[in-house]
Amino acid sequence: MFKRDGRGPWIASWYDHAGRRREASTRTTDKAAAERILSKRVTDAALRRDGVIDATKDRYAVEARKALADHVGDYIEHCRHAGQDKRHVDQKESHLERLREGTGATRLTDLTADLLERHLRTMRAEGLSARSVNFAREIAVALLSWCVNTGRAESNVLRVVPKLDASRDRRRVRRLLTDGELARLLQVAEPAGRKAWYLAAALAGLRRGDLGRLTWAAIDFDAQTVTIRHGKAKREDVIPLHDQLAEALKQRRAEMMALPTAKVFPEAVTNVTRQKDFLRAGLAREEIVTDANGEPVMIGKGKRRRARTRIVCEDDEGRVIDLHAMRTTRGTMLARQGIAPQVAQRIMRHADYRTTQKHYTVLGLTDTAAAMKQVPRIGSDRPAANAATGTYDDKARDALSNAHQLYPQQLGRETVRNAAAQSTDRGNGKQSEGLKKANRNGANCNPERRTATTCVEYPQGDSNPCLQDENLIS
Repeated sequence: MFKRDGRGPWIASWYDHAGRRREASTRTTDKAAAERILSKRVTDAALRRDGVIDATKDRYAVEARKALADHVGDYIEHCRHAGQDKRHVDQKESHLERLREGTGATRLTDLTADLLERHLRTMRAEGLSARSVNFAREIAVALLSWCVNTGRAESNVLRVVPKLDASRDRRRVRRLLTDGELARLLQVAEPAGRKAWYLAAALAGLRRGDLGRLTWAAIDFDAQTVTIRHGKAKREDVIPLHDQLAEALKQRRAEMMALPTAKVFPEAVTNVTRQKDFLRAGLAREEIVTDANGEPVMIGKGKRRRARTRIVCEDDEGRVIDLHAMRTTRGTMLARQGIAPQVAQRIMRHADYRTTQKHYTVLGLTDTAAAMKQVPRIGSDRPAANAATGTYDDKARDALSNAHQLYPQQLGRETVRNAAAQSTDRGNGKQSEGLKKANRNGANCNPERRTATTCVEYPQGDSNPCLQDENLIS
């Protein structure tokens, strides 16, 4: 212990459990009290050094005293440093700010499961969808998981908060585009140079971000492939290039005369431009904007005064048509062509084929009606004409179609095999006791069963091939 300049409170100096020199004021001028404080610090350091007391508890206590805003700020900086999408990081920051205000939490230890669940119920009561509420929960859980991984918290107590069933509250359901609608859209977009943009979304399933990052170097016209880098899944995907899309991209490259490192679409098609294209193609409609009283909202002055309008890309059932709806159209096209789900998953670039089936495959009554036409009529001798799927070859299909002829023969073989298994004298030419018993049983059975087991007739002089094969008999 010592005093600075010989005056003021006593300063305690000691070695902590990690062997580092530490100094702290005892905040007292009483030497005896200062000695007791120093003794307590030395004892605590020894207990932690010997493992009697967990030293990590001290870090948890220090971090718990920090303001929650500091932890949130550090987490947002971590997300930016990790290269996460700017829009996604901004959403995280907004939701976490709303979490702090909604719960009133000021410290990390204030974030409890009950408090988070109460906050989510408030969001739900305000009219937010189940998907938005689940997203807010996911961000709160991610924040605390990051605190656990960095040694700021001991455990993630927010994981127990349940998720909502988003399938019961879908606010944005996308509608498929028919071939005629896509053809009209391409016809409208071609004069403006946007045909390749919509073809890449419909035939390659590229998202808006993928289209904005796509470069000419990522397109291999010889191999007919396109490489997607830095996409949503943060991996590199190589997908086949459709012939129609390849032709449109070749034409665009010839017009642009761009370098391989240049972007295919230097200027992204905005949502406003896309809606206008949809309107000209007949995929959307224009309606008048009204106020709370149902009166039209007027804009402009004098002769230019008119009712304000907006472009609506929804049908009567509330289903939406947007750029991402073309991915749904692409997934449904693959399903209608009989493509295996695992192959469609690779083309759609999903981590799980169930995502492709659940969210990007929309089959309707037309598809089910076409499937029912493939089912043969009951009692009909003529089998249904099934289209080739690539699973079986012609010989395999013929064998399957003749399975009803092979089944009675199998019954006869099983009867002989069971009886022959009891035989102990195969080589002396005498009929075994097992075969005699089988013949007696066959003579006593009903006529229909006896006919079924002996329906196979062999040419004169030929015997049952099953009896000739000694391996089958044994």
